[in-house]
Amino acid sequence: MKTILLHIGDDSGLKSRLQVALDLARAHEAHLTCMQPSIQIAPMTYAPMAGHFVADINFTEMQDLERAHREKVEAQLKSEDVPWSWQVGLGDPASLLIEQSGLADLLIVSQQAGKGAKDNDPLPIAGDVAVHAHAATMIVPAESNSFDSTKPIAIAWNGSKEAARAIRFALPALKLASDVHIVTIDEGRELPPLDASTYLSRYGIASNLHQINARKRKASEVIEEFAAEIEASAIVMGAYGHSRLRETLMGGVTRELLHKSRFPLLMGH
Repeated sequence: MKTILLHIGDDSGLKSRLQVALDLARAHEAHLTCMQPSIQIAPMTYAPMAGHFVADINFTEMQDLERAHREKVEAQLKSEDVPWSWQVGLGDPASLLIEQSGLADLLIVSQQAGKGAKDNDPLPIAGDVAVHAHAATMIVPAESNSFDSTKPIAIAWNGSKEAARAIRFALPALKLASDVHIVTIDEGRELPPLDASTYLSRYGIASNLHQINARKRKASEVIEEFAAEIEASAIVMGAYGHSRLRETLMGGVTRELLHKSRFPLLMGH
């Protein structure tokens, strides 16, 4: 992991995701690329009603706020022992991050707020970014104050291609973890599947297998409870193993943890 792409925005989640990004950059001796989406809009001709709407928006003030926020964050970065660079992009934040993820090893965004979201809450882009990014995506809860790369990591394994890709993406993080735990939810098998453990062993990564009976509980709750028991630094998992529509209508592990996880999620799709 040598290139980390971080979403920069003036929201309540920036402090946590920036600190996690800095901790990861130090642990992996990686470069931090800060991507700041901008609202700058070139002059255009609008219909009469649209013209009145646009005239009511003070773009100069908004650009000044963006500039001031950049200067504030850069001042902090200059005091850190991490190499970094700054990029400003025009357009939708999720699309910009996805476009720039092709040459990144990890993309970091914040967990989206649940019900009762406030104006300064992180943008609700985590799900779209995790599904479409060309790199691993880490979703950071607002309460994450740091990231210890030497702590254990939990892997939510269901044999899907999404979960398999998440494991491949997470290899650099798994190599630094003190312990790796592969968790499957009991579906009537006598023994847990060994595919993921066998794959990791070829990279010199030992893992512990756990098959847990959910006992009518949500799989997301079982996984998070296990992560808490082992004091995990993160949960590695696939993003939307079923279709997103099905997860939206029926509920699912991805949807639940994207909104409620207390642990950073390291995801692949």
